[in-house]
Amino acid sequence: MNGYRRCLPSAAAAILLGLVLILSTSPVHAVGARSWKQRERVDFEQGEPHGVALTAEGPVRLGARLERLFEPEQPYVWSVSAGERGPIYVSGGNEGVVYRIDAKGSGERFFKVEEPEVQSLAVDASGFLYAGTVPGGRIYKIAPDGKQVWVCETGEEYIWALLFDRQGDLIAATGTEGRVLKIDATGRSKVLYDSAETHVRSLALDARGDLLAGTDGHGLIFRINRDGRGTVMYDAPLSEVTALALAPDGLVYAAVGGESGRGPRPQPSRPAQSQPPAPGGESSEGGASSQPPAQEGSSQVGPPEARPPLSVEGKVLAISPDGYAREVWSGSQESILSLAISAGGELLMGASHQGRIYLLDAKGGVSEIARSDSSQVTALLRRPSGAGKPDDVIVGGSNLGSVSVLRSGHAPSGTFESRVFDAQSFATWGRVAWRADAPSGTSVTIQARSGNTEDPDRTWSDWGKEADDPLGSPLDAPSARFLQWRAKLKTSEPSRTPELREVSVVYMQKNLPPEFRKVEVLPPGVSMQAMPAPPVGQGQEGKPAGTDGDPGTRRRPRPQARRGFDPGARSITWQVVDPNEDDLVFDVQYRAIDEKTWKTARRRIDEDFVTFDGAALPDGTYLVRIVASDSPSNPEGQALTTERVSAPFDVDTTPPRVERLKAQLDKGGLRLTFATSDDFSIVREAAYSVDAGDWLLARPVDGLSDGLRESYDLSLPLPAPGEHSVVVRTMDAAGNTGSGRAVVDVP
Repeated sequence: MNGYRRCLPSAAAAILLGLVLILSTSPVHAVGARSWKQRERVDFEQGEPHGVALTAEGPVRLGARLERLFEPEQPYVWSVSAGERGPIYVSGGNEGVVYRIDAKGSGERFFKVEEPEVQSLAVDASGFLYAGTVPGGRIYKIAPDGKQVWVCETGEEYIWALLFDRQGDLIAATGTEGRVLKIDATGRSKVLYDSAETHVRSLALDARGDLLAGTDGHGLIFRINRDGRGTVMYDAPLSEVTALALAPDGLVYAAVGGESGRGPRPQPSRPAQSQPPAPGGESSEGGASSQPPAQEGSSQVGPPEARPPLSVEGKVLAISPDGYAREVWSGSQESILSLAISAGGELLMGASHQGRIYLLDAKGGVSEIARSDSSQVTALLRRPSGAGKPDDVIVGGSNLGSVSVLRSGHAPSGTFESRVFDAQSFATWGRVAWRADAPSGTSVTIQARSGNTEDPDRTWSDWGKEADDPLGSPLDAPSARFLQWRAKLKTSEPSRTPELREVSVVYMQKNLPPEFRKVEVLPPGVSMQAMPAPPVGQGQEGKPAGTDGDPGTRRRPRPQARRGFDPGARSITWQVVDPNEDDLVFDVQYRAIDEKTWKTARRRIDEDFVTFDGAALPDGTYLVRIVASDSPSNPEGQALTTERVSAPFDVDTTPPRVERLKAQLDKGGLRLTFATSDDFSIVREAAYSVDAGDWLLARPVDGLSDGLRESYDLSLPLPAPGEHSVVVRTMDAAGNTGSGRAVVDVP
């Protein structure tokens, strides 16, 4: 296979690995084995790369070769610039020092300005260096021997960016008046364009040689011709254009960030007349060259004390020459601070979070290819290597300040640490298997560590021995609740890299008993009726153990229920959870409160409710005991049970009796007497009706319905002559009713 091998050496091996994963997740789930699988990009994005890159499609590969070149004695590096064959110049803050790095990577202090920040640099074709400062708005011209030639007092506060146009004129982006300045060879400045914005933050040249200027305030990108006439090329959705870069095909890439809500767009002004502050400190040593520079400087982000803080929202836009834009990257928690075009025409992006460097490939996919030791990548500068070698990219980092070089090819080695996996309970770790492409001369191994705290600390185990069999190797990690794996990728040839596509870890939780949340006795007469459960996959998928177990693991659907009314019914419901997400069955037992032996009413039901027919039980007070078991998901002898006893409840289906009912004439009226009794519940209510009229409440002789027996003696108005029917109805506390009837003739 042309020297190319795979960690899965054949189709048969791939099928075998698939069987291993299936057996570890589906049928074996019945005895507790599960798997934690990571294969999607979102899975790997939660891990921690060290010298490896996450591709747009998801696989992890060795990162680009990012080598530390120089560490300045400053916390920020704002700009990096270099001539075609000359040294590299680096500037930042907070000491106003410009450093020079020679071809061997040796750095030294080259020049110091009066201001605390050197925000922008540019080198002309003769090797003279130009440095723009913040605050103070001065531009220094510095000879190759480190002596000051002149200093331009621009009258501005900030010099955000410097570049040379195709005619060799030095252009400066400034704030807080948002002007673009042109500086002549003697160090005099004039306003080329007034944007009416607060700051002009970034500069670039388009394919026609027109100047592009990105602003802070309303996120506008202006196109400005040589005569100083400007138009808005694009109105960005965010408030600040932090960086611009021109692609070989004429596309303009713009990094934007800040707030999306903005005020009215300003009206750009016409070109202003010259602004003639005289340059100070003029020297006879050399002057500005009229030739175009060999390479422009790179200047991206100002010091925190000199500009509004960056928003967490950021985007990168690809803008065609006619102003059509499409979004190629976005971040809700980071912004892009620097841009550069690689030798292959791909876009490099330096981010504000964790020193990330992204690459936008020709297909539109974005990959993280490297991470700087600094927190932010604030400057990127492509530098031709010459002699047919691939170009390098100089990387400036801030917090803390650093200068690195991004070379072609892959790093010789790197590691990727997964995020910490929570098995939700103490677990035994089984085999680890993975899928990876491994060309000849490359390798992938995996090791793991475990512990019982959410974040790895000194109580965790050491990293175990490396597993090298992708089809499945025992994982060297002690039993614990939490696990983390680490992949080691290596190559002996910079042009080749392994690609890790998927990792699966089999584990088994320690079996834990089910846990009752509540047992509830429903009111008398409420019945529960079972309904068919929906098929698996229609809202009944069980949550795997942990937060990201194998999504193919499903629990058995539990029957649903609906409520109804059935006189005499007594229903009990319960809620039970299982820490292992096992399937559960229930035994339902009952006894009268004065009995000692439990009787089983239901066995191994999977419903979480039961309804008794009260008529099948003698009147009395009862208890119900629910026994929950995880036996469906565990082998015989290893299942665990938990039980919970309900609150006492009454069963009373016998109606109260109406006794000694008499209706007779007495003293010009009708006297109604009766008694009522119940063997279990108190008599709660009595009422009477004459000739099917309205029911009228009756008060007992003692004035209060609070006993098993009550007597009534009522005087009623005399009805009209004739036969009359008097009906008495009584009700006990359980809702049972009894009745009686008496007939009386009125002469």
